Amino acid sequence: MDRLNPQTLVTLWTIERLGSFSAAAREMGWSQPAISQQIRKCENELGTALVRRTSHGVELTPAGRILAHHGQLIENRLAQAGRDLEEYRRNGSTHIRLVAPPSVCSSFVARVLVHISKSTDIRVSLMQMEPPEAIDALHQGLADCAITFRYNSLPAVDDADLDAECFGIDPLMLLVGASSAIARTYERTHEPVSLREACDESWIAGCETCQANLVSLAKAAGFSPNITHSTDDYWATQNLVEVGMGVSIVSRLATMANLRDDLVACPIRDTNAFRQVCFVARQGDERPAIARVRQEIGKASKQYLEPSPMPAH
Repeated sequence: MDRLNPQTLVTLWTIERLGSFSAAAREMGWSQPAISQQIRKCENELGTALVRRTSHGVELTPAGRILAHHGQLIENRLAQAGRDLEEYRRNGSTHIRLVAPPSVCSSFVARVLVHISKSTDIRVSLMQMEPPEAIDALHQGLADCAITFRYNSLPAVDDADLDAECFGIDPLMLLVGASSAIARTYERTHEPVSLREACDESWIAGCETCQANLVSLAKAAGFSPNITHSTDDYWATQNLVEVGMGVSIVSRLATMANLRDDLVACPIRDTNAFRQVCFVARQGDERPAIARVRQEIGKASKQYLEPSPMPAH
């Protein structure tokens, strides 16, 4: 088999997205016969059908969808190349767009950015984003690098287009009211608590990933949590716990910024009760400015994170 033609893969992706040869031809500025000939040539070379006609137009075969997925990735990278070049023309290579979760922004990243701005010619724009949105922003070219986290209780998701470096681990804490039996026991013993002690409580969950982590840790502790509230806002979580609406799992980083006097954050007795904090950038992006941002953030994070027992996935 000859080497696959990247343009054909992009064409297959366009056909799948638009549902017909004619619509794909109009968007790509080609004639419909040229599109048909391109697909037919690829089918002959591969010895397998890629497209089939239906009463509503055309659809891809399973083999066609596989190739179309790679066509989508090619189209995304080409669009990214154009955006990167335009960004370079406007700002050179020293404007870096960084995204990070609120707990990281409020603990140490802001101080790092002040240091970078005073000691280098690098200009860093910061936007708060949780990990799923941050990864999407990297893929779409809306960010140059990101600080993300992944929970150790959940399966790792590899992404060949991204390069991740783990800075360290952020322990998870059980957030409870200071007058609760759990808080009183912890303040007396200073021993990590089992989530099982809160099995009868209502639970306040965070984003979809945070909720999955809660469910996983609770399952390991032998119960299914009764999740009654869900919010990404750490201050809202504190308010809900404070007024007795439930308990929650929060990161230690989040409690460093501010923890109200009538709340207690208890370490959790579970070997998976932590998250890895990572610096993520696109594979192949070797700009010195990104390397410097990674270096400075990594250096500052050592004061806030514990050493990682394992490499980032």
